[in-house]
Parts: sequence; C-alpha cells; structure tokens
Amino acid sequence: MQTKKPAWSFQIIVVGLYWLCACPRAWCDTEPKVRDALIPLQLKQAELAGEIGRRINNVIYKNFMVLNLEQDFIAPFRTRPPLEANAPRYIGVGKVIDAGSKFAAYTGDPEVARRTAWLIEELMKTRDPDGYLGHIKPEPGGWQNYYNWILHDQEYVILGLVNHWRYLGDKKSLQYARQLADYVMDIFPKNPHPEHVCTAGLPEAMLALYAAVGDKRYLEFAADVRHGNSHGEIECCSLREWEKSSLENFNTNHVYVNLARCYSQTLLYRWEPEEKLLKSSRFFLRELTRKGGGLFIIGSASEDEHFSYSQEGRGKTGESCVTAYLIRWLDSLLRLEGDLRYGDIMERAIYNALFAAQDPAGRRLRYFTPFTGPREYYERDGFCCPGNHRRIMAELPEMVYYRTQDGGVAINLFTKSVKTIELQDSHKVTIEQQTDYPTTGLVKISVSPSASLEFPLWLRIPRWCTQAHLVINNQPPEKVSPGGKYYEIRRLWRPGDTITLDMPMPWRLVRGCKLQEGRVALMRGPVVFCIGAKHNADLLKNYKNPGELVLDPASLGDPVRDDSFRPHGVKVITRAWPSEQQVRNSPSLTLVLSEFIDPTGVATYFRVPDLSEAVDDELWSDSF
Repeated sequence: MQTKKPAWSFQIIVVGLYWLCACPRAWCDTEPKVRDALIPLQLKQAELAGEIGRRINNVIYKNFMVLNLEQDFIAPFRTRPPLEANAPRYIGVGKVIDAGSKFAAYTGDPEVARRTAWLIEELMKTRDPDGYLGHIKPEPGGWQNYYNWILHDQEYVILGLVNHWRYLGDKKSLQYARQLADYVMDIFPKNPHPEHVCTAGLPEAMLALYAAVGDKRYLEFAADVRHGNSHGEIECCSLREWEKSSLENFNTNHVYVNLARCYSQTLLYRWEPEEKLLKSSRFFLRELTRKGGGLFIIGSASEDEHFSYSQEGRGKTGESCVTAYLIRWLDSLLRLEGDLRYGDIMERAIYNALFAAQDPAGRRLRYFTPFTGPREYYERDGFCCPGNHRRIMAELPEMVYYRTQDGGVAINLFTKSVKTIELQDSHKVTIEQQTDYPTTGLVKISVSPSASLEFPLWLRIPRWCTQAHLVINNQPPEKVSPGGKYYEIRRLWRPGDTITLDMPMPWRLVRGCKLQEGRVALMRGPVVFCIGAKHNADLLKNYKNPGELVLDPASLGDPVRDDSFRPHGVKVITRAWPSEQQVRNSPSLTLVLSEFIDPTGVATYFRVPDLSEAVDDELWSDSF
C-alpha cells in the first residue's frame, strides 16, 4: 500500500500559503472573499485527551473499526437488490468515508487509513460505465437516480471523497469526486420532480469540491439549482434564494435538512458575501434560543425529526443528525463571526445529546436521544444518524483551538490537550490545558511561546458560569464576567506563563417551558442530570412517573464520583417527595441523579416546592 502524505504537508505543496498550512479544514485552492475571524486548528490524537478524546477513540476503535463494511456498505452497491414495497433504501456509505478520512488523519493509524481507502476503492468498482453509483439497478432514462435517497448517497460520497483528499492527500479520491459530481450535475437537472428528492448534503458536497479544485461549475450548481424534498423536509429552491421565515409548514421544517442548508449557506457566503445568505441562520438561531423556542435542555432539537416547540422529550426526539448539524453549523458561525458564545450551545450539545447518543462501551449509537422516557440504540450501523454521529465526532478535534486573524489564539472547548501553534514571523506557541472538565470547572492553561511574544489569547467564559476567577502566573486573581463574545488577554507572553481559570459549578435548577412548564432540570456546568434506572431501580418500581417527583433542592450536596458511565463521572444523592401534596406531611425518598449520558436515564425534569429558586436557561436569548 502506498504511503499517503499527511494532509498538512500536501497542502503546503499545493498552496504554499501560511494560514492554510495550519489546518486541513481551511480550503485549499479557492480563496474565499470573506476570511474567517477564527481559523480552526486540528488536534491530533496525541494532542487531545480528556472526555472528548476518550469518546473519539471509542467511536474510532469500538465502532468504526469493527463495522462490517462489506456486508452493510459495499454489498448493496454490488448486488443492487430490489427495493421492498414502500421502503426506500439509504446506505450512508459516504458518511463512513468522510468520518474515516478524518479519523485516519487524526490518529495517524495506518489501519484506519487502510480501511477507509479499501472502502473507497471497493465502492468505486461498483460504478457503471456511464458513471452511475447506486444500490438500485439502472432504469431507462436513468430514472433510478430520482428515487428519494439514491442522490442522498451520491452527494455524501462526493463529500467523503473530497475530504479523503483534503485530509490524506489522495489525488485519486479527488478525481473520483469530480467524476461522480459531473455525473450528478448531468443527471439531476433532468429530474422532472426534484421536490421529491432528499438533497441534504448536495450543496455542501459541491461547495467542498469547488473549494478543492476551483471549478466554478460546482459553485454555480450548489448555489443556483433548485433542490429539496418539499414533501417532508424543506422548500424546493436554490441555495442562493432560500430564506426561511416560518416553521408553520410541517412538511418543510425537517430540522436536519434545514440546518444542513443553513450550514451550506454559511459556506457559500464566504465566496459570495450577500447578507441574505445568513438570514435563515439568524432565523433558526432565534427560533432555537428564544424563551419557549425549540432548543432542548440537552442541546439538541427535533420531534419526529421536525422542528417543535412542545418540549415533549419522549420517543423520537433529539435526532442525532440534528445534534451533528447543529454543532457543525454553530462552529461555522463561530469561525465566521469570531463569536465564542456559539461554543456555549456547542458544549451543551456535545456533553449531553452527542455523548448520550453513544453507548458508554462505545459500540452502539442512537438515532434519537429522548430526555424523557426510555432510550433505545439504533439496530443498524448504516443509514443517516450513525453516519452523521461519526462525522461530527471526527470534527471535534477542530473545535478546541482557533487562530485569530490578528495573530492570536482562541480557546473554545475546555479539555485536556496540548497544541503547538505557528504564529507570525515564524514564532510558535505551545498551549496546554490541564483539566478534568466537565467534572470540575478548573482549567490550568500553560502558554509557552518559543520566545517572548505579544499576542492576544481569547477565552470563552461560559454563560452558565456566574462568576469566573482568573489568575495569571502568581498575580492576584481577577473576576471575569461570563457571556461576552470572548474574554481577551493581550500581553507579552513568556515561556512558562500560566493561566488558572476557575469556573465554579454550583447546582442550578433550570426552568422548563411548554410541556415542561412548572418543572425544572438540574444542571451543573454544561451537564444535565437525570434519574436513571441503574441507580434507582427499587424506587422506579413504585413510582412509574418519576417526572412528578418533587426534588428537595436543600438536599443537593456535593457531587460524588461515579464511574458507571464515564471515568471520573459524577452523581448526586439527594431527596425527593412522591408528590407536591406530600411535601410537608410525608417522609422523603432517596434519589440518585446521574449525568445525562446515563443510558438508563428516564426523566430529566422534576417538580420543586418553590419555582422561585429556579433560573432561566442561560442559552435563552432574544438577541444572540
């Protein structure tokens, strides 16, 4: 097997631009008109630890590396079995390629790279001479391309191939991507009913290809061709013209597809900076984060895959595709605007919805992650949600550190890590975080430039933290207020400088709304707590509706260590009453509340004797 050049080395050869060399995510051949305020820096496996690093390793080695690629992802394209009645088929192989490419670059593991390359080559062998790639037999006029999810597979294969080139430098993958994209561009406009076809990843894939090769045909196709399944997902219109201003039509408020299109618009905006391309993002941000909006306490959204204000929390809620695209879209806005407040929502989603969608043992993933009632793992490795879960996990190493346009560094996510970053004039700085976040909010940051150097360091001070304290070296501590776009420390940095950021994590009772009105969720830092069957088996035999229990806030003590669901996790032993009528006259019950990642969790909202002790969710905002 030929050894692939690392992505950063390949980009130096191709581009020769300093700022592009820092991270594969920076586009290569086609410079945008709008430069990101924050340029992401990719961490490698040896550079990232903590809970984020552990979770990524689990999904790589306990999920991705044990998938049956032949049976579940290649065989359908080889054999093209007939469709069952009223059962459209989607494989999701492109999402596996995309995640595998990023996992290979992250780990540097030749076996991860080999597995991904094998999947690409075997998949490409299934193409027909005319370029068709699919798991349905060809039909006259290429009609097989117009079934709902055939294009959905093709578009993500294009994206995965482009990213295999971007992250691993495989020129053949880029050639494959162009061939498949040209086939799609030829066949898709012939479809008399584009409003019946799922195109969630189509503009994203074409814009990625445009960024890689600079062929404007791909940008124009992404921007100007009408697309979108208006019978269950989104309006059928061009990316350039799409403006969302209402969610009243259920058939067009599919959250995953709408957020994917918002994300693609933010990409297009970088090349064609028209303000209207950000209007839908502003609309969704407002609808998600306003009081009574659609964002769940766990940082995800969606009810039965569609937008909802009900806050129901049961059954088919918290789709993993939504969680993935919410994080990806917010990261795009964060980079574009240089506003670290987006990271507050990102970390809420990561530490709750995203990680709770992953089996603590690492093998299984969820399609939905409800915050009320029992949760189930998805029975398949293919389809959309497992693939999108792997993809966003593969992208997390690029959401910790960023370089600012004025030669500084921004820290978005707090996690044990170390990164050497090139700054101006050949200077370098090594940033290291020592922390057990989110177990505690204590973060020690070492700042070691190669020589004394002045530059700004941006920190995200989360809105959940009412008052942070910051110490530089041995100087007196200073109070830092949360909630700004970022907290900047601009100074002359010397080797060995340290910052100690202390963000206390008191318990807080967060008011529910809509169906959760009159109840509260218990939070500590970015983490939501829940009642789980593992710790409360006997109690739940007698109380079938634990959401009606009345929590005693006065009994909330310090958290205690709980390794049941993650190393160095925590739980709290507290008291509760069976009902509001029994608060004064009945003895209380002993209750154990665990972190939301508890796979046995069944209730997140509870009643309390006095709602005045509760606070509004800090993520609620009428103006972001």
